[in-house]
Amino acid sequence: MVSPSLPDSCPDKDESRREDAKANTLDAEAAALLADINSFDLEAARKRVQEIDSRYLGLKRSTETYHEVPGNDFPTVRLGGRSAAAQKDEEPVPTLRAGGLLDQLRGEVATRQRAAEDAFERVDAAKTSLDRRLRAAFEYFHDLTTQLNYLKPQVARNYIFLDAGDAFRNLAWLEGFADFRTQAESDGGRIERVTLGYTLKGGGVRIIERAGHAVERLRQMLFDLGLRFECVERRNRQRELEMGTFTVTDEISVQVVWRADFENRQVIVESRNLERFGFASCRLPAEAIGPELLDEFGRLVLGQENSFRSFLVR
Repeated sequence: MVSPSLPDSCPDKDESRREDAKANTLDAEAAALLADINSFDLEAARKRVQEIDSRYLGLKRSTETYHEVPGNDFPTVRLGGRSAAAQKDEEPVPTLRAGGLLDQLRGEVATRQRAAEDAFERVDAAKTSLDRRLRAAFEYFHDLTTQLNYLKPQVARNYIFLDAGDAFRNLAWLEGFADFRTQAESDGGRIERVTLGYTLKGGGVRIIERAGHAVERLRQMLFDLGLRFECVERRNRQRELEMGTFTVTDEISVQVVWRADFENRQVIVESRNLERFGFASCRLPAEAIGPELLDEFGRLVLGQENSFRSFLVR
């Protein structure tokens, strides 16, 4: 017995056709999805999956095998015909080795910097110490001149001028002063010079005559020594200088400068007419400047027995 054939409009047959059409459509979309993935167009693949999900629910799993998608969101970048990963494997970045040449150089630089800092601190401390000692010297001289300006004592010292027998004698303290000068603030503002000045006066005068060119030589000498004098000149008819008569007063100007030598940590003592007519210079170690040395210098100023020279740098 022959079964009757189903008409074309049978519901079961129409449902079968629709399922086949869906399957064909899914296969086509799956193939397009694979194409997007293989071409690394992951954004297009994601959008395609969203479209499929929105159109179909409960889709059966595709039988196609998907290639594994790399974890990165972007394809490997190739530089100069090679991938960046390949270049990293072929050309590793060198790392600095501990204890190498650069570490040795850094260590030497650090050592020198510490030595320079230590040296600077030592020099600065020495300069500050010398500043304090010179300040103490100024205060001593200021007090000394204040007392002597009131007492005006005799000074037990004779000054011989030009090897003559009539020395400047019977001198007494007339007036004195003390002063100091500091560095610029940019250089530290420390005391760099202390000055002690005073005048000794006697009761006599002396007459000295010179002829011709010797007149000017004597005039310059008296001026350099800070002596008070008057000169009467005698000239011929041609106005040429023939003779000069000098009247020199027994008044002696003494100046002593204590100058800081920060580099050598010493004090340079420069004097004019201190113990005799003329100029003298000596050096004192910075650490020697204290009450004992200053007292010995005060005795020297007054012409008394003293041991000031025992403190000098030899």
